Amino acid sequence: MQFFLRKLIRYYRHNVDENLNREEGYQQSFLAGFFGLMGSIISFFTALNSLSIQLYSLAICLFLVSALLLLSFFILKSSTYKRFHNLSRYIALLGLFSLGIYLINSGGINNSGPLWICIIPSVTFAFLGLKLGLIANGVFFVISSTMLFFPSDALLATTYSYEFKTRLIYVFLTIVALSGVYEAARHYSFMRLKSMKEKYEHQAQFDYLTLLLNRRGIQKILNKEHQQRKLTNNVSTIATLDIDKFKAINDEFGHEVGDMVLKHTSRVLSDCIRSQDSLARWGGEEFLLLLPETAEQEALILLESVRECVEKTPFEHGNISIFITLSVGLCETSPDVDFNETIKFSDISLYRAKQAGRNTVFAYSPEL
Repeated sequence: MQFFLRKLIRYYRHNVDENLNREEGYQQSFLAGFFGLMGSIISFFTALNSLSIQLYSLAICLFLVSALLLLSFFILKSSTYKRFHNLSRYIALLGLFSLGIYLINSGGINNSGPLWICIIPSVTFAFLGLKLGLIANGVFFVISSTMLFFPSDALLATTYSYEFKTRLIYVFLTIVALSGVYEAARHYSFMRLKSMKEKYEHQAQFDYLTLLLNRRGIQKILNKEHQQRKLTNNVSTIATLDIDKFKAINDEFGHEVGDMVLKHTSRVLSDCIRSQDSLARWGGEEFLLLLPETAEQEALILLESVRECVEKTPFEHGNISIFITLSVGLCETSPDVDFNETIKFSDISLYRAKQAGRNTVFAYSPEL
C-alpha cells in the first residue's frame, strides 16, 4: 500500500509540473481525476466498514460512489477517451453529490453522515470554477434544505434536532462563502499569471525595436513550415535582406537615427510582402524572409519588387532624408533540405549581392 501511494504521488507530481500552465478546464479535470482515485479508495474502505457493521444500504451506496469516482479517474488517465477528459470532473461531482444527499437522508452512522457535506463547497469550486461552482452549490443547498426542513421530516429516513439542522446549514453556507472568496482570488491570480506568461512569451519572440519576429520567433514558424513541407512536398524560399552601408548611416547621423532607419525599413518591408510571408529581424541590419510555397523564379520577382519598394521609400526625419537600398540573397528549399542549410546558402547569395555592387537580388547556385 505504501509503495502504491508513493508511485501515485510521483505520477501526479510529474503531471502537475508538466501541465501547470495549461487551461483552467484541464487543471480542473486533472484535479477531478486525482479526487476520483483518492475518493474511490476512501469510499471503498468506508463501504467495507459499513458492510462489517451491517449497514447494507450505506455500503451499497458507498460502493456505487466508489465505482463512479474510479470511472472518472480512468476516463482522465485514458488517451483513448481524451475527448471525455473534461467530463471526468462532472462524474466525480455527481458521485459526491449523490453521497451527500444519501447521507442527509439516512443519517449514516449515528446521524453523523451529514457532516460530510462540508467538503462539497470547496471541491465543487475547485472543479467548476466560481460561476458554475456557485450554481452547483446553490442547487445542493436547495435540495439539502428542502430535505432537512420538509414538514414532518417526510423526506428523511432518520430524525435530526432543529438545532443540528440549522447549524449544519449555517456551516455549509459559511464554507460556501469562504470557498467562493478563495476561488475568486485564485482565478484572479491564475488570469494574471496567464497574462504575464503571454506577455513574456510575446516579448521572447519579437524584436523590441522593430516589433518584427526575432530569431526565436521565426524559428518556430520555420519548424512548422518544415513539417508542412514534408506532408505537401511543396518548395519554399528563404531570403536574407541586408540594409546597404548601414554603418555609414550610424557614423554620419548617430545610432538613434540608425534605430529609426531600422524601424522605418521594417515597416516598409512589412507593407511590401504578402500576407502569407514571414519577416524577422535576423540581427543588426539584417532581415530574414520566409516565402512559403514559392519557387525560386517567383521569389526573384517578389523580392525584386520588395527591393524597389524600399528604394522608392526614403527615410525622412526633420531635415534628414536617407535613401535606403537592400542587398538580397535567396535560396529555394525542398522538403528534404533543412532550413538551416537553406539560410546558410541565402547568406552566401547575400554576400555575392554585396560583391556585385549592392542594391540587387541574387539567387543561390552551387557556382557561387
